[in-house]
Amino acid sequence: MGGTRRSRAFVVVTVCVALLSGGLVGAAVWFLDRQSETVPSAKADAEFDQIRSRFAGQSALLDMTTRQIDRSFAVPPSAAALHTFHTVILDTRGGDRLVRIAVPYWLARRYARHDGEFRWLGELTFLDDTEFDPEAIRLSFADVQRRGPGLVVDYRHPSGGQFIAWVD
Repeated sequence: MGGTRRSRAFVVVTVCVALLSGGLVGAAVWFLDRQSETVPSAKADAEFDQIRSRFAGQSALLDMTTRQIDRSFAVPPSAAALHTFHTVILDTRGGDRLVRIAVPYWLARRYARHDGEFRWLGELTFLDDTEFDPEAIRLSFADVQRRGPGLVVDYRHPSGGQFIAWVD
């Protein structure tokens, strides 16, 4: 119930911002696709397994054990256009809440507040509050662009929370 109420509030705020700003900010927020729901652990695990299967054999661009970019990928610099930045989070604080976010790549680039770089994993949740917010990272859009489409982050907290992000 909380996820549905939160989603409705988000839609109302988005529409208000779009109407009041009449400009780029309102339009940009409108493009954000965000869903949040309370789910059983088994359903969340199944969704994460399905996402991970799409990237079988591919390592994440950001290695969360070292908090460093994996520069060992053998992919030549990508000329592929990137369209969407996806993030799926299982937030285990106070119950299992599954958050799905899809943001146009151009908007994600504008959202990187520190000279085109994300410094906190929570900055990849694009306007949502999760248990992953304080996780320190260094991820630049130059590295994402160089790697091209694929897995950006795949991380699991010891507490059971999960975080996966990719671009296509």
